[in-house]
Amino acid sequence: MLFRFRSLRLPLSRIPLVLALLYGATVHANDPVTDPYWEYRDEVGRGEFSYDDSQEVPWIENETQVTALPVVDELHRLNMDLLPREFTLFIDRDRITVGPDDYVVRMWLWVRNDQGNETGTFEGYRCDTGEYKIYAYANPRRDPPVRVHKRAKWRPADAGGQSTYRSELLRDYFCGLRGTRSAREIQASMTGAFRREYFLSE
Repeated sequence: MLFRFRSLRLPLSRIPLVLALLYGATVHANDPVTDPYWEYRDEVGRGEFSYDDSQEVPWIENETQVTALPVVDELHRLNMDLLPREFTLFIDRDRITVGPDDYVVRMWLWVRNDQGNETGTFEGYRCDTGEYKIYAYANPRRDPPVRVHKRAKWRPADAGGQSTYRSELLRDYFCGLRGTRSAREIQASMTGAFRREYFLSE
């Protein structure tokens, strides 16, 4: 004759009590129930885990100084898949900076079209949020050639339109597996000299 029992589900705190009953130990109603594996459980298993988001340090952007205009002849061309064909992107590669506290990548970008018209922007990029900000505009035909954006805001780099090349900059050059790359690593990635990344890479 076969007997079938439904599966029995017990909370962890009741397991020692059940074991005691199975092995014939005397159990009283007022006896404390202990978990023999308590010391081996982590804080989640013991129900002690709690997250206090008030302890998080809010992100604060460093004060940004717009650097001097680059020498156009010293800019480096960067081939971009997501930039319309009639435009060419140049970057002030040698003066790329990464904020030591806010990890914002900042540099001058220069866009030129097939008719020879060109404009520059001093921009910042955040890998953590996938955003960019334009701090200043430059037009060599204007006097003065640089206009600082007084109400610059962070915007998503993948918002569409001609801004999609900015998401390509983030993905392929500025951001790595471990977060924001250093200025040296970004420069190396633009020359093809950057070695493949691994999580445990130094």
